[in-house]
Amino acid sequence: MKTEGFRHTMRDTMGGHTYVVTITSPTDEVFRYSATVDGVDIEVREMSVIRNKGDAMQLALAAVERHIADLSHKIARDSTTVS
Repeated sequence: MKTEGFRHTMRDTMGGHTYVVTITSPTDEVFRYSATVDGVDIEVREMSVIRNKGDAMQLALAAVERHIADLSHKIARDSTTVS
């Protein structure tokens, strides 16, 4: 089954941060994803070809979780160094 022009956007919150994940498929069953946290684009790791919508969603959510965890560590580190 070919999927052409597919686009799905999901918005939610995690750890007090708002994130938006977008899954797209311009042609042929090849999917891409992008994500923002609190309105800021997050770095997406380049992967090989993603041929499944579910895999693209899982990779996007993993990127969001990783970004939020990094933010939490940075905030914690900054609060201990500013005394």
